[in-house]
Amino acid sequence: MRVHSKYGDKSARNKARMKFLVAKLGIEEFARRVGEERAALPHDPRWDGFLDEALARADGPAHPPGRDPGPSPSPDFLAWRRTNVTPQKQPGYAVVAVTLPLGDLSASQLRALADVARRYVGDNVRLTSEQNLVLRWVRESDLGALYTDLCALGLGQPGAGTIVDITACPGTDTCRLGISSSRGLAAELRTRLLAQNLAFDEAVGGLSIKISGCFNSCGRHHVADLGFYGSSRTLGGHVAPHFMVVLGGTERGNAESFGLPLGSIPSKNIPDVVERITTRFRRERQNGESFQAFAARLGKKELKAMLDDLKELRDFEVSSEPYRDWGDARLFSLDDMMNTEGPGPPAVRRAQLELAAADRLAWQAQLELEAGAYEQVATTAYAAMLAGARALVHLEDGLIEHPDAIVERFRARFVETGLFAANGAGRFAHYLLSRHASPLAQPDAETAREEVHRAQLFLEAAHACYGRLAAASNHLQSAGVP
Repeated sequence: MRVHSKYGDKSARNKARMKFLVAKLGIEEFARRVGEERAALPHDPRWDGFLDEALARADGPAHPPGRDPGPSPSPDFLAWRRTNVTPQKQPGYAVVAVTLPLGDLSASQLRALADVARRYVGDNVRLTSEQNLVLRWVRESDLGALYTDLCALGLGQPGAGTIVDITACPGTDTCRLGISSSRGLAAELRTRLLAQNLAFDEAVGGLSIKISGCFNSCGRHHVADLGFYGSSRTLGGHVAPHFMVVLGGTERGNAESFGLPLGSIPSKNIPDVVERITTRFRRERQNGESFQAFAARLGKKELKAMLDDLKELRDFEVSSEPYRDWGDARLFSLDDMMNTEGPGPPAVRRAQLELAAADRLAWQAQLELEAGAYEQVATTAYAAMLAGARALVHLEDGLIEHPDAIVERFRARFVETGLFAANGAGRFAHYLLSRHASPLAQPDAETAREEVHRAQLFLEAAHACYGRLAAASNHLQSAGVP
């Protein structure tokens, strides 16, 4: 905390985070400065005095093991046990997951759950990265009674760890960095998937869906089978909520594979995306193959073609529905991040076309990555970022084509002024600046993959910046300001 207080960047709220200081100093220098601060502090017994108590409170069985199955179980109980109960390695005990849709739990439920936990397992309850609760050391003979008690609290839903158990960050509900409503989308997807009873489907029941409201990954979309992160697109001066589709990530092997983006799609079309992908996976899966293997077998081109028509954003005059987010009757807006000055309509339309061209380059880099052309990936990913910067520069400065001039104008107008930094996206500008200053030499598969990922993040930030400027221009025109 002292190191961060002394050396952290406080020029903007989005930059005042520890990870940016570590990136700036490097982990070795950061550790050295922490060591200096520690050496200057007098010892405080509170630093480690709690450890003895913590070890004494390590969880263990509150009751002897029991395997009496009890009365004949109901179908509802069997469904819950199938998804929410895992045998412990200790005979006679089980681990029970308490499903919390969207991670929501009321105060009264939590107090009552504490009583339930003490009754069956003692006072030790754990949280999971899927936003659920876990009870360990549950006697197998107590499962029926525990299920009844959980149902009385409204906490007996099955589906933990299945496709209906969707992880979502707070998104636009409470986070100022949120772009699109991750919780709203998660609730809609859960409702539809439950209606199809897909939690118990052999092929897709085990797939994971994770949603972030922006590109900051709080919903862990990058390690999901089907991941989504919030973005926006602008058409005719109107901004619409979108989600970037990210396929093929995994949590196995310490997240051995991150998903790669497949394209940005209007938020209201995302349920159709999930339905198309799950339907095709169920129909064409071969010999129990994983979703990652299935996606790799189909390839990027085929996956993109399957979703291409869903990417279309209808004109606002035709339908305003795509310009409203889930659970919000108001028109979608980036007003909270809006700049007070903006370009005129001709420049806005030109920038829209140039950003679309930049998106095509980013997609081409993904195809090159899939083909193993790693050196070409680095070139194309850089070209995509440069094209995105050129689109923004052309909003105000006419046609500038030389890369040096584009980058310098982008730095002066958008980076140094902070226009590019909303939603914590300021660091993405440096992906272009660093690559322009130092081209990537002889990339391997991992560095090429990282280049594709960085280019996509840069372009998402460019789209968001463009949307704010276009909306500002539209707002000024509506107010009669020339």
